[in-house]
This record gives sequence, C-alpha cells and structure tokens, in this order.
Amino acid sequence: MTQYAPSLPRPLRLGGLLLAGMLLALGCQSDPDSPTATSASPEAGTRLDGPAPAESGQPHLHAGEDGTVWMSWVEPVGEDRHALRYATLDDTSWAPPRTAARGGDWFVNWADVPSLRPLPSGRLAAQYLRSTGPDPLAYAVQITQTDGAGTWQSAVRPHDDGTATEHGFVSLLPWPDDRLLAVWLDGRTMAGRDGHGGEMTLRGGVLDATGTVEQRALLDDRTCECCPTTAVRTKGEALVAYRDRSADEVRNIRLVRFDGQSWSDPAVLHDDGWRIEGCPVNGPALAAAGDRVAAAWYTAPGGVPRVNVAFSADGGRQFGDPIVVAKGTPTGRVDVVWLGEDRVAVSWLGTSADDAPALRVRAMATDGASRPAVPMATLASDSRGVGMPRLVRSGPHLYATWTHPEEGVQVGRLRTNALR
Repeated sequence: MTQYAPSLPRPLRLGGLLLAGMLLALGCQSDPDSPTATSASPEAGTRLDGPAPAESGQPHLHAGEDGTVWMSWVEPVGEDRHALRYATLDDTSWAPPRTAARGGDWFVNWADVPSLRPLPSGRLAAQYLRSTGPDPLAYAVQITQTDGAGTWQSAVRPHDDGTATEHGFVSLLPWPDDRLLAVWLDGRTMAGRDGHGGEMTLRGGVLDATGTVEQRALLDDRTCECCPTTAVRTKGEALVAYRDRSADEVRNIRLVRFDGQSWSDPAVLHDDGWRIEGCPVNGPALAAAGDRVAAAWYTAPGGVPRVNVAFSADGGRQFGDPIVVAKGTPTGRVDVVWLGEDRVAVSWLGTSADDAPALRVRAMATDGASRPAVPMATLASDSRGVGMPRLVRSGPHLYATWTHPEEGVQVGRLRTNALR
C-alpha cells in the first residue's frame, strides 16, 4: 500500500505546528514592497496546458543545456500504484509523456518531490521514493537511469544502511565520465528510536552508468529533517546547499563542495540566527553559471519572514551579504535562475497586490538593484496543496510549475522582459 505522508513530511511536534500557524498569520501583514512590487494585473504569466492529468502531482522542472524544458510528475496508475512520468516542451506543445518508473508501495509526499535529469551523454536519470515497511516514516531513495539504448534500468538505492528510516530530499547532478552525483537526507541514525532520537544526516555518492554506487560519504551529521536540498555544478566542483540544524535549534543554510575526490567541511552561507523548534519545510535554491553562483533562501529571524539572495563569484567559496528580495508576507519555497551576467530571477510563495496567494517573481542584480516583483500566477492557496513550485529559464521565457489542490499540475510561462 502506498504510504502517504501526514500534513508535513515529518511530525513537527507542537513547536513546529505552532510555527507553521504563526508564519501563515504573518503572511497577512503588509508587505513593505507590495505597493510597487506587484502590478495591478492579477496574473502576469500565461498558463500553458500541461501533459499531466488532473489527478497527478509532485511536478518538477529542469531546463537542459540546450534549452529543452523537461517536466516530471507522479501519476496514479491503478489502486495503490504510481508512475513517474515525464515530457519535454517545444514552445507551447508537449511531447507525448513517457514513463521512467512505476510500481506500488511508493512514498508520495507534497514536499519530497521526485525529479529527472538529462545527462550530457543523452542518457536520463531519475529519483523517487519507495516505502520500506509499515512505518510511514520508513522509505528509501530509488535512482534509475536509462542505458545507451534509452531503456530504463532497475532502480538502485544509493544508501547501503538497510534501516527502515527516512531517506529522501534528493538532488541529482551530472558528473564526469557519464556518472551521476547524488546527495540526500539520510535518517539511518534514527533507527529504533520511533522518530524521537538520532539525527538526520546529509550523505552523498557517485553512481556509474550501471548504477554501481561509489564514493559514499557523510557530508553533515546533523541537518534539518525535512527541507529540500539543492546542488549545482560550477567550473570544477559540485556545490550543495541544505538547511542545517544546530544543537540550539538555529537552522541556517549550509554549503558543501565536492571536487571529485573529497568533500569540504560544511560552511554557513549566512548566520541568520533563525531559531525554531520544528522543521520549516523550506530548503534553499542555487543557480550557477560557471563560477557565478546565486543562492536564494527563506528565513524568519525574529518571527519576520523574508526571502534572501546572495551571490558568489568563486564557485560558492565566498558569498556576499544577503540581499532582501521580499519581507513580511512570503511563505518561502524559493527558486532562482540566472537571467544574464549580473541578474537573476527569484521566485517564492507570497501574495499579489490584492493579498491573494501568488507565485511571485522578482529580478535581482548582483549589486543589489531590483525591479518590482510580479505575480507569475495566482494560486488556490499557499498551503502544502501548492506543492513545491519550480522555476526554470529557457530562452526569453521563464517557466514555472506547481499544483492545484483540485486541478493537479499547473504550468506557467512568463517573458523575462516582464521583469524589467
């Protein structure tokens, strides 16, 4: 039987639930940039017909190096069975959907989203989750790849601990010699503790084209339990960002780098000082163009929600001071893409000019200059029913995806010049 996660992917205990309510309440406060940050139009983007049926969810977007937009989603295919489906976009038309994997006992969750990545060789890789026992918090990462003929191979688990614990929030990255770098949150030290002990960890490994896993490594021995990870390739390294968890519950964004041989020690992106008792289910986002890296993240020190962006010119070794993108109303779930040499687009869940839930996008320059934010799409809500919105750029357009609680996977398009 498929295991559906509870309202949040991990029990947040009383403190976390109170935090979620507090953040939603803060979303009703006035946003300092809202009078000029949003247009009077309720929606600046254009809705596209998507390839996924209404009962689908968990969409993910990726823009390939050639500009091809790839979308994947989870689709029910029978009682207690699901499939990971995908399609490519040609302007406004989608290619016929294909299937990367299907089966029963999948762990289907609004926040922990499967994904697909094209590799430089033309092969594809994808990841999803499968339950490993009756405990709803026991599930494993499954990674599948196509062979040279385009046939999807049997999935493998990148982790070898064999514990019936949480494993998820995977980031995949193409790696030299037709290999694949994977990082994931790993709860193996929580085994036998009923979710009330041990630590969530960050781990990684490299998979070859046959699925053999090498260079398994522990990257951080205490992280936030249910915040998505992200990874990008710089000129010579991989850069991974995730939400950390200190002994006194400060949850900053941290970074680790991989040069192909070893991992760096974790480094704090910025000391926000956000101390919370529960997981906020809000991970960071990275975008890289060579060694130019942009990092966007949600934080709420002092109970004031905000979205920040920071820039690095050396592959993520050093970042400048955070620049506030939005403050007061955001609920987070950010993404970021480069628009040019010195500008990025940052997306987040916030509100439109009439206080309706919206997926907002704002252009931010590396020198701190910004343009008014626009509502790419109005949303049915800003709750978990929206899922984890994704943003990519292809040519003169930005594309975003999210879910509607009743209508399923949604796709929007916005011209980049609408942000100027």
